[in-house]
Amino acid sequence: MAIRTFLALDLDETIRNRIVEAARRIGDRGAKVKWVEPQNLHVTLKFLGDVQDGMVADVCAAAADAAARVQPFDFQVRGVIAVPPTGQLRMFWVGVEDPTGRTGALHEALDQALGPLGFQPEGRAFKPHVTLGRVRLARDPSALRIAAAPLAGEDFGQQRAEEVVVYSSRLTAQGPVYAPVSRARLGP
Repeated sequence: MAIRTFLALDLDETIRNRIVEAARRIGDRGAKVKWVEPQNLHVTLKFLGDVQDGMVADVCAAAADAAARVQPFDFQVRGVIAVPPTGQLRMFWVGVEDPTGRTGALHEALDQALGPLGFQPEGRAFKPHVTLGRVRLARDPSALRIAAAPLAGEDFGQQRAEEVVVYSSRLTAQGPVYAPVSRARLGP
C-alpha cells in the first residue's frame, strides 16, 4: 500500500489564525475557492507523492539525516501572493522570507538525502511558501486579485524552524487529512 507523503515546516497557531483571517478578508468574490483548513497550513519542503509502506521508514531516516545538517532558524511569514499574477488565477500563497537561506539549504539537504531512495529533485527552483487556497473557478479573477492586493505586505509573524515533519496525506471528500509520521530535529 502507498502513503501520500510530504515534508514540511509547521506553523504556530497564532500565524495560522492570522492567515485564516486573511483568507476570510479575501472571500470568494463569486469564485469557487478551496481555502486550506487552518490545521493544514504549513511550509512544504518537498512533496513525495505516493510512498510505498516499506519505504516510509527510509524516508523518515533521510529526513532526520537532512535536518541534522541545518541549524534551527527563524523565518518571516509575510504577504499574500496571487498565482499567477496575471491571467487565470490558480491559487493564493503566503510568502516565506528567510534571510538566513536555511530554508533553501534544508530543501537541498532533503533532495540529497532522498535522491538515493529514488526521489528526484523538482525541475523548478524552490520557493518557500504557504498555500492559502486553490481557485477552482473564477469568472472574474481580477475581483479576487483586487481583494488580495491590500494583503501583499501583511506581516503574519515570525516562526522558528526547529524540526522537519514527515506527513501522510489522505484525500477525502471533505479535503485532505494530514497526519505526522515523524519529526526530525534541526541541527546536530
